[in-house]
Amino acid sequence: MPLKGVSLEEAMNQLKPLLIMVFYCMEKVKKYRLSKEGKAKADKNRQRVEEAFLKSTHQARAEAAAARREERRRQEKEKVMADEDPERQRRWEEKEQKRQAKKRAPKMKQLKVKAL
Repeated sequence: MPLKGVSLEEAMNQLKPLLIMVFYCMEKVKKYRLSKEGKAKADKNRQRVEEAFLKSTHQARAEAAAARREERRRQEKEKVMADEDPERQRRWEEKEQKRQAKKRAPKMKQLKVKAL
């Protein structure tokens, strides 16, 4: 089974030094001990990378959800506009305008009022 013009045995012989180096490095790393500061720094870096990954996946999921919502609204609009009933279309338009106005309205913070 040739691999990009190289026989399998040749490819194995070419990769043998690399594999030996990998196992050598694994043995060295196994014997290596981190100081408390080094361990704390490594943990902090891991935490930072994990947070960045979670943030990016969350953003991607949020964008996908927004696209699905928009697609649903578009299909609903097409369905209503394809309908022959003008009264139903008018009600849907009013409902949609009310939703858009609510979406554009500034967010208000709710304050709890203590009962006397």
